[in-house]
Amino acid sequence: MHTAIQPAEPPAARASMADFAYASLHDMLLTHRLPLDAPISERHLAGELGISRTPLREALRRLEGEGLLARLPGGLLAVKRIGVEDFLEVLQMRRLLEGEAAATAADAVAAGQVPAGILEALRRRIVALLAAGGRPDAGRLAADLDLHRAIMAAAGNATLARMLQDLRRRMMLFTPPRPPDSPERSCADYLAILDAVAAGDAAGARAAMVAHVDALRTGILRRLASL
Repeated sequence: MHTAIQPAEPPAARASMADFAYASLHDMLLTHRLPLDAPISERHLAGELGISRTPLREALRRLEGEGLLARLPGGLLAVKRIGVEDFLEVLQMRRLLEGEAAATAADAVAAGQVPAGILEALRRRIVALLAAGGRPDAGRLAADLDLHRAIMAAAGNATLARMLQDLRRRMMLFTPPRPPDSPERSCADYLAILDAVAAGDAAGARAAMVAHVDALRTGILRRLASL
């Protein structure tokens, strides 16, 4: 009896699935759903994403080439952890670039280039989180990601967006996430940034974003000092 040969996957479809896998893995890095201290299971990831292992491997190789994944002695891939100095350098770059992005987004709002509904919907989510004490943390993290993405979209600078996207990914290679010392403070920071951007206040938006990143840095250093 002859075994039926399955048709090969069209190159275009495979490339599309590899892009989908790459984007999905990117979000998993940002939310720490790819653990720092365990080998990556291709079988588990392929099942979770609903794709074959071929496009998944292409996406994993891309992340490895970008220095986000590393080979373990047995050949398996794992998320590459970075040290304290690298982490603080990333934060310093975020401080500079995200402040500029927030100011540019505010200018775009002032020029009428950003639909008000986008920022208002995000503000309502954060107000609800603040009323709940900044919890759940998963909701706060999702709001944080969406806030920064909305600002990048409003800023309208694709190169800046790619740079900040890479910096945020690299931040997640430092240590497993912990709730912030004050989730209410984080939510208040988000509202200050959003309100300044929505008001078209470039200087205020820059200052609010810089203060947010500075508070993040201070919290991390405080935790490290307590170890």
